[in-house]
Amino acid sequence: MKTSLYLCLAFGLLISLARTEKFKFTNYRLISLLPESPVHVQLISEWEENPDFDIWTRIKSVQERVNVLLSPNAYLKYSLLFKLFNIPYSIVEQDIQSRIDEQDRSMALTKNQKNIVGKFARYSEIMSYIDNLAIENPSIVSTYVAGTTYENRNLKVAIIKTPSSTKKVWIDCGIHAREWMTPATCIWIINKLVKGYHNFEPEVVNLLNYYEFHIMPLQNPDGYEYSHTTYRLWRKNRRPIRGNCIGVDLNRNYGYKWFTGGSSDQPCSDIYAGPSADSEAETQAVENYINKYKGDWDTFLTIHTYGQWWFTSWGYTEADPPFYDDLKEKAKIATDAIKSVNGTVFTYGSSAQILYIASGGSDDWAVGDAGIKYSFCLELRPGQTGIDSNYGFTLPEDRAPMVGEETYAGIVALVKSLMP
Repeated sequence: MKTSLYLCLAFGLLISLARTEKFKFTNYRLISLLPESPVHVQLISEWEENPDFDIWTRIKSVQERVNVLLSPNAYLKYSLLFKLFNIPYSIVEQDIQSRIDEQDRSMALTKNQKNIVGKFARYSEIMSYIDNLAIENPSIVSTYVAGTTYENRNLKVAIIKTPSSTKKVWIDCGIHAREWMTPATCIWIINKLVKGYHNFEPEVVNLLNYYEFHIMPLQNPDGYEYSHTTYRLWRKNRRPIRGNCIGVDLNRNYGYKWFTGGSSDQPCSDIYAGPSADSEAETQAVENYINKYKGDWDTFLTIHTYGQWWFTSWGYTEADPPFYDDLKEKAKIATDAIKSVNGTVFTYGSSAQILYIASGGSDDWAVGDAGIKYSFCLELRPGQTGIDSNYGFTLPEDRAPMVGEETYAGIVALVKSLMP
């Protein structure tokens, strides 16, 4: 009887360990496609709905490269299709697990450091960091829980302001779980603002005397934690949908022009838009928070990676957004400031015009429903080609300070340009 009990306990422990073991992406290839015709672009767009066709960079147009991650079996399948339809391709990375291992090694170097600024911190560390900032800096920092996720994690906002602050700036990061560089960037921005104010830096003092910064470092904490513990390249949230299909792409779930193009109704797809508009707790939390102060926001910034783009609306249509010339002028100011730091070149303009249609994005919602004129989506480094492009989402942690500093410079330049 005891032997049977021990065997059951041991078996249960093995099952538990198996469930928490990290998935290995051994021999997963990062492929660069070069569509040469509209038919090629259309095929790639259709394949994006397939769970085994993981597009890492946005689809643009003919003669513009698209990176896609393929498992060994998927590579056998799609390489035949590439040849059948004469789509040129090359292998950027033979084994993406080697890049993930390199990222892990870079994180191990800072594992024992208590300060999370410039690190790929975990959810609990980020929440503690924000709470401690509020305790240590009560005159300018406070926090607010905008909502909770399916797995009951807090969607916390750090609010940085002074008694004279009037207009508001929104910044969110981490809407897609695997984009680890973005929460690190939000933390970098928070740290720069708080330190700059206490060090009496004129630029920061002037900003905070006029603007409140409302920053949500993790819009998708469930997915983010899952990408750390179990499946590094997870994208969506973690709400069960149907069968083995889990998660909604939160950046296809926002209600303005929801499901009008560039999203999927297949629950296992990485671009699944959800069962209905605004169906997800994370989406609702951001919308409710923005609407709570409707009319007070001067800008809405949602930060993604990667590609080195500064997008204006629209995403759902190729038509010009309202005040397009003005939006491009402001985007140029921001991207020039980014370039001045490390020489990083960003492309700016309407996402649908530069790349392709994708409806249900938060930046479109901010304009169309919340009425925020200056709504932008940032795609941080690396670019689709050039330095570090073979890393994609697996950029080593030691790049975080560089990314944070140039992004901060771009956002400060933008916000300064909006001040009266």
